[in-house]
Amino acid sequence: MKKIGVITHYFGSKNYGGLLQAYALCKFLNERGCYAEQISYDSSYKKSNKSLRLLTINEIKDRIKSIIAPVCYKFSDYKIKSSLLQREKAISIFRTAIPHSKTIYNDITIEKSNEEYDIFITGSDQVWNIDWYHPPYFLDFVSPKNKKISYAASISKERLTMSQISLFKRSLSDYNAISVREESSVALLENVIKMPITYCLDPTLLLSEFQWNDICSKRLCQEDYIFCYFLGKNLVARKLAMEYAIRHNLKIITLPHLSGHYRRCDAGFGDIQLYDISPGQFISLVRYSKFVFTDSFHAIVFSHIYKREFVVFSRNAISPMNTRISCITKLFHTEDRYCDTEEKLSIAYIESLEKIDYSKNQIDYIKKREESISFIDDVLNL
Repeated sequence: MKKIGVITHYFGSKNYGGLLQAYALCKFLNERGCYAEQISYDSSYKKSNKSLRLLTINEIKDRIKSIIAPVCYKFSDYKIKSSLLQREKAISIFRTAIPHSKTIYNDITIEKSNEEYDIFITGSDQVWNIDWYHPPYFLDFVSPKNKKISYAASISKERLTMSQISLFKRSLSDYNAISVREESSVALLENVIKMPITYCLDPTLLLSEFQWNDICSKRLCQEDYIFCYFLGKNLVARKLAMEYAIRHNLKIITLPHLSGHYRRCDAGFGDIQLYDISPGQFISLVRYSKFVFTDSFHAIVFSHIYKREFVVFSRNAISPMNTRISCITKLFHTEDRYCDTEEKLSIAYIESLEKIDYSKNQIDYIKKREESISFIDDVLNL
């Protein structure tokens, strides 16, 4: 049996969606008779601490947060810090249960993983987001004797610069098969790489509702509630959630300070603020909610899986089109749930939405799921 190494945003991740897609791909592959596990790749370790290089946008943000966060704690409830540690623990327990390599690799040692695996898969999630560029996510370390595949890799860009085009052309030229998570990325890469580019589903959508029930926890709140899952700081979205909750006599459940640091936008927001929440409990919060307000791709995914009512917003008020959100809502014909214009950012608009008819919104998804499975079967010879 060939051994498959999957590289994605797994090691040390505190992101619910990222870990659930990492879990899903391994589970799906292993249930089809493969031996697949996540490669424990520590992307924070650099080849040379003395070398000069330009920091990515997200690295700059992380450094700023590390400076600002301690100051924010002084002006907020210091108990938040211990609560966030509880959240990290709950997430960590789930993370370690996902099949993964015992060896922790870094930029220097990642080549040694060629001795452990026959096939390498990069994806899903934003492994090809240039703002978070790390060569191993492009499988630059893989030996020519081993297979290189991308599964539902996300670029999260609508267009590429000349230097980015050059990078993709250089990095993907020797792949055995390429698939991306957003339909718009197909055309983007077909102009760069002279090989077929396939649009596939995020791994979370490869598993059925019944498979997700295996790890979904029991109901956490017996009262009817809105689940607000906001990774960004959009205050308009939070205000609309509060208005909707008041009108419909619903509680608001939130997971505050998802950045891992105190955020003023989360202070006092929500009737029930939860910290000690595992990915299985995250799924439960979606499953038993009356309505989901979010800015998260994977919160939308689980809203569809469990047939929940939802609306989704851009991370920071109105911003350029989010390809991930546009793609997933188009697949399920729920584009009207994306509140991405001034007109849609109103309680009147949200109240005017008809209930989602999930019985009519499954045809394209079922077809795309079959195509995604066929892609995996074909490239792995299953």
